[in-house]
Amino acid sequence: VFKLKLHWQVLIAMALGTIFALVFGENSLFVAPLGTIFMRLLKMIIVPLILFSITSGVASLGDSRTLGRIGTKTFVYYFATSIFAILVGLILTNIIQPGVGLEYASSGQSFDPSSLQKPSSLGEIIIRMIPLNPIAAMANGDMLGVIFWSIVFGFAITRLSGRP
Repeated sequence: VFKLKLHWQVLIAMALGTIFALVFGENSLFVAPLGTIFMRLLKMIIVPLILFSITSGVASLGDSRTLGRIGTKTFVYYFATSIFAILVGLILTNIIQPGVGLEYASSGQSFDPSSLQKPSSLGEIIIRMIPLNPIAAMANGDMLGVIFWSIVFGFAITRLSGRP
């Protein structure tokens, strides 16, 4: 049996989907429910995948010092890549200047920036990370709460002794 690697399967499927849409145009809408089902299945698996992969990853570290060291490296990496992404975005926005020369049609709706909920402090941001109910966080797709709960649960597993 001829077996392709996953990345080739995905690339071929994307090409076939594009060709199918170009050939059949508007008549290809009958396959739209398949795409919707596929996306729902992907979204359905995200929360358990994150929960179990982070929990097992933290639990497999075994030592709280190792967890702290890896956590520090992860934070530094996340911070550095975020700064890099922000800089690239700012530079490209100033070079390309998207939207310059476009006429915007007003929809009659207005936006009031003061209506946005702003955290008052770093402490409030940290408090918002901690879910009131981990099951509700999973059900609502609150990824930050799920990640926090997964880390705490994984750390708790490392603290268990092997004796009953």
